[in-house]
Amino acid sequence: MAKELTTTTNHIPPVFGGTMPGNLIEIRNIIKEAKDAWLSKTQSEKTRIAYSNDLDQFLEFHGINPTHIEHMTRILPEQVTSWRDHLKREGGRVDAEGNPQPAANSTIARKMTALRSFFSFLQNYGYRGANPAHPDFVTAPKVSDKGTTPAIEGKRMRMLLEAPDEELPTGIRDRALLAVFAYMALRVDELHQIKVGNIVRDGEHTIIKIKGKGNEDRRGVLPPLAAGPVNAWIEAAGIGKDRGGPLFRPGNSPRGNGVDGFQRKPMTIRSIQKRVKKYCEDVGIDEAISVHSLRVTAATEAHRAKVPLVDIQHWLGHKDPRTTLRYIRGVEDVDNSPAYILRYG
Repeated sequence: MAKELTTTTNHIPPVFGGTMPGNLIEIRNIIKEAKDAWLSKTQSEKTRIAYSNDLDQFLEFHGINPTHIEHMTRILPEQVTSWRDHLKREGGRVDAEGNPQPAANSTIARKMTALRSFFSFLQNYGYRGANPAHPDFVTAPKVSDKGTTPAIEGKRMRMLLEAPDEELPTGIRDRALLAVFAYMALRVDELHQIKVGNIVRDGEHTIIKIKGKGNEDRRGVLPPLAAGPVNAWIEAAGIGKDRGGPLFRPGNSPRGNGVDGFQRKPMTIRSIQKRVKKYCEDVGIDEAISVHSLRVTAATEAHRAKVPLVDIQHWLGHKDPRTTLRYIRGVEDVDNSPAYILRYG
């Protein structure tokens, strides 16, 4: 824990450790208003929470109560550097023994981006100090342009889609859930929010209206290979007329497998993740696989099928094609690995 900042009396600008100007409570309210305005720029509630937590974490690391946000005007570049180095050493999750692990470069870069963005917003808000998190003062760790989430090979993917027991109501539901993931490449929170009424017909196509990242709406095609399991689930659950209700629902009892019916509320993101993880384990898929792997797998298979990058980008709901490129895996084609043809001596 870094030493708490103390007030000094000199003529150095506040951002470089000088005295607080004017009434502290008044300054605190101004900076808080700026923070609220900065957070409101993004429509994503998850992003707002993450950025707010990043600022709180930074202040707490330096022994500052997060409610005393006026101290942001006295932060030095060296304080940003010490926080970055702390995150590199022990800013990640704890291991089985309770020891903190290094944070991933992508996590550190995101946190530093949040800090830099906040100071930049303060300057636009009228603050005349420097930005102590600016790259001229502090550099963020490099982040690979290649994604790290593993994809699932095709034959394992087929086994995964057939893993749920279709003799059980929850199995019928889970086959539909996995099919939507596999053929529509949705984010888990997008699937979590789907309502029965989001499924509509548009000429020859079945469409699902999707609430995407940043609350942006898009339309995704539900192909016949996924529409079959989804229709079977809707019929089995008897929810076809409940247009305003969630598509994927938890059972009425934890171990009832849906035999005693389903609740009229959406499955939680956590429960969806656990169900996918369970089926991955059932068919022997590597434990590193996550829900996000299904999205990465779909993008990779679309690329192998020669689908244009721009179409994959729109399908995934990405604003930047560079993000889409991070989803496409090439090294998983182990059947054609050069290692098999090497001969020495």
